[in-house]
Amino acid sequence: MKWFSKILVSIALFNIAIGPAFAGNMTDADKAKMSQYRDYLEPMGYRLVVDEDTKKAMVYDKTSNKLAMEIPFGEEANLRKFSPKSLNRMLLDEMVRIKGAGKAAFSHSMKALPTESLIFFVAMGAVVAGQLIANYSQNPIAMKQHIEHQLSPIGVFGFFAFMASQGLTSNVLAMYMTNPKFHHMIPYLGMTVGAFVQSYLSQIASDPNVMACGKVMMGGTVSQKDQEAGIDADPCAKAYEYLVLKKKIWEFAPGIVSMLASSALAGFGQAMVTRAVLKLTGVDIALWLMPGSMQLKGVRLLVVKGLQISAFIAIDAWLNRKVVYAWKNFFDGADFNDMNKNLVTQVNDLKKSQWSTSNKELQGQIKNFRSKMAEWRMMNLSEVYEAHQAWSENLHQLTSMYNSSYAFYNAFVNEVRNARFDQQPLKPLLVSYPLNGVPAKGLEAGKEDLYFQSPKMLENWQADTVADVVAFIDQLTNGKDAKYLYPPEAKKLKAIRDLLASDDRMKMGEGLALLNSELQIAVQNLAGSRHFPTMLSEIKKQLGRPDPMLEPGRGFLATYEIAPSTAENFKGTSYYRQVGVFYTPHMTDYLMMQMICGPDTEKGEKAVKNSRGFPSVFLPPQLKSSNDDFGSVCDSWSSRVPAEQIYRWPIKAENKKQYKGFLSYLVDNARPGVVGTADTAAFPQWWVKTTESQMQAAFEEYAKGYDGIVANMMRTIYRQERNSYSNVFAKYWDKIGNSTKNIFDKGFWGEVRDDKATFNRGPISNGAMNSAFQEERVYLSILNELLAPTAKYSLDLATILTKTPTQAQLKEVENQFAALNGMIQQIKVTQKDGRDVIQSNLENYQLEEQLQKIQAALTQVSSALGVGDAAAGALVQLSPAQQEVAVSCLENLQALASEVMMYGSMANAVSWEKIRNIKQANIQQKKFNNEVQERLAAMRGMTMPGKP
Repeated sequence: MKWFSKILVSIALFNIAIGPAFAGNMTDADKAKMSQYRDYLEPMGYRLVVDEDTKKAMVYDKTSNKLAMEIPFGEEANLRKFSPKSLNRMLLDEMVRIKGAGKAAFSHSMKALPTESLIFFVAMGAVVAGQLIANYSQNPIAMKQHIEHQLSPIGVFGFFAFMASQGLTSNVLAMYMTNPKFHHMIPYLGMTVGAFVQSYLSQIASDPNVMACGKVMMGGTVSQKDQEAGIDADPCAKAYEYLVLKKKIWEFAPGIVSMLASSALAGFGQAMVTRAVLKLTGVDIALWLMPGSMQLKGVRLLVVKGLQISAFIAIDAWLNRKVVYAWKNFFDGADFNDMNKNLVTQVNDLKKSQWSTSNKELQGQIKNFRSKMAEWRMMNLSEVYEAHQAWSENLHQLTSMYNSSYAFYNAFVNEVRNARFDQQPLKPLLVSYPLNGVPAKGLEAGKEDLYFQSPKMLENWQADTVADVVAFIDQLTNGKDAKYLYPPEAKKLKAIRDLLASDDRMKMGEGLALLNSELQIAVQNLAGSRHFPTMLSEIKKQLGRPDPMLEPGRGFLATYEIAPSTAENFKGTSYYRQVGVFYTPHMTDYLMMQMICGPDTEKGEKAVKNSRGFPSVFLPPQLKSSNDDFGSVCDSWSSRVPAEQIYRWPIKAENKKQYKGFLSYLVDNARPGVVGTADTAAFPQWWVKTTESQMQAAFEEYAKGYDGIVANMMRTIYRQERNSYSNVFAKYWDKIGNSTKNIFDKGFWGEVRDDKATFNRGPISNGAMNSAFQEERVYLSILNELLAPTAKYSLDLATILTKTPTQAQLKEVENQFAALNGMIQQIKVTQKDGRDVIQSNLENYQLEEQLQKIQAALTQVSSALGVGDAAAGALVQLSPAQQEVAVSCLENLQALASEVMMYGSMANAVSWEKIRNIKQANIQQKKFNNEVQERLAAMRGMTMPGKP
């Protein structure tokens, strides 16, 4: 326990140094303590001398006999200030003050939330606007993200947490930081604490086990439904693992460092300009623009506080990425050394036990290694990933609406040709769908497309369903509850029943429409019987989702939107809910009105709408006759006419004909250049000429911004340097030491500049491709060990790229990964008009085909190992523990291949031609994108409220 005694003595010495130690003459106990201090200092090379006359204790260096420390005795009056009773009273007083500061901060946060939110919104908006001007390519939708996050419930809650904690911190700092020279630092340090609290609460709220743990601690239980949703049976243990064991809290560290640095820079900047700029400008502008006390205070608050927030956020946005990069390299890079040792140790321990012991630790280590490696590459490519995600979101609405519009327009125009030129017996745009929404009796599962493809054939089966419902209504009217209906209700029920029982399909449709109308009225009618709405609800339930389309052609639109084969065309597409005066709840309603009100692309009107800071939008073009003008309904947004009126609106065309609804109008008046003739379809060519050409031009402009992002990516993924700053510093320090004239040598400093270095203290390359191959070799080395066991397993991450696998099946996997890398290398960075551009003959389907070849090679490896479905041709007999390890490595190799392929897809999807050839994202790609978002959020460490 000597170490414990030394710690106590060190604390005592520290107390002597900073405060009173003895009062008056020394007692025997005091002398005993001094003897103890003397015994502690002697071995350290110091000599302690006590002079009671001068009331001092002096510490001398024994070698030089020089005075190292002088400790004066305290006065008795001063010592009494530190009695237990006095300390307790002082502590209570301070706690009361802090409580008051906290209460005041909370009260202020509640009262000032609207005002402070506005100031913060404006300040953040100013920063975002500056980023859009300075570096639009990095995030073209920054303003949209800012507005959505700031106005979301989570954003408001996060900002309130930020305000309350920032206010408390600022109040407490103001109480104890009495030196006015440091007062300018208070708001920035408060913002740092506020951002930490906001980020920490967001992290807690994002994990269901943390929330469930709070529920359990409040006396609740974890239900079966909770567990099915992913909550652990012991949520508190899982939450502890999430926050502590997995070092989730540690992720805030780089964010805290960044914000503290931002606080220092912003505070220093304010100290330099406060008197010269903020004070004068704030007052002068206020008095000049809006004289008056209230206006003066408002402008003063906006200018001063807004500038403080803007300065802090702008500096942190600039500094955060650099701090995170250095932090991750310094700490996470070094972690790979420990992972290397652990993998080797665990494999060899299992080999010693003949793989008979638990492989749980090795499995966990392999899983953790995969996660860490993916995060490592994410960190090195963070700027590229963030820009790619922003550009994907920017162009998603544009491309999805373009594709959805083309698919529907093409189908609609084909039916217009059918109606005009009598090409098929069934003409969907000329017939009504009175039984729309009623399930067809006896229709097999998986045949739902027939509602769109053969509606009239299914109508007979739908009528069978209606007949069954009529019988059901008869049972209700003869039942015991029928006597409770009021006479008007019984009359309405009979009217519905009689219409549904009619042989006329249009009458049936009227009955369905009456049912919907009466049910809507009944549920709101407090004066009616309670049985009537119940009966109507039961009747409607038997009829599925009845939505009769009595207007000609409208049923074609409705079935197009819900049929599985065609509904896929609308999946994930956003659209406006109003066009002109008409409400458009369904996408087919929106597209129908765009055919009337959309841009006239034949006259060069823009179908692609760009707005800096917001996603680009595609506006489907008009198809109506150019001679007809519908400005009264298209240009006005003052009213909101129900969607049904789109198909009933009285129209008088230029040809003097009267039409009921815009759909009927378009059948006769869609432009001949769009519809074509009975023999030739003109729509595809018309679309390419007038509409797709605009998309091509738009993507040429987008490429000017996105090309630079991809060029940066291509350079970054093939980075080779892995020097740490400490190694580079040592190298050049030795050169300076050998010859100080190097300091004045231009060639020396050019060498320093060219010798690129990172903060990387580990064995993993900062280049994404090299690190991917390092990871691949780790899994292959473990699989090689299972196929051909050695006396002792060895692994060195730093030199692993120099060692290839020995087994033929593993060499084939290596070759296929190399082929994928060769494809990506075909994507070249060239120069055009003084900017970086991407040049590639590679098609994205080639990347997908290569991924399949890697998967085939992995299948051969699994067969050789005797795992998976093809175990017949196994070369080795593995134990269950070995099989589990093999499966983990194979799964990780497959995931790694998908990740590397994504690099190629991201780099190759720049031009419009490449995007048109990309297949719909598969499940793995969607999963990859979700992981990107999660890892980017974790990598940032902490975020300011208002930053998505």
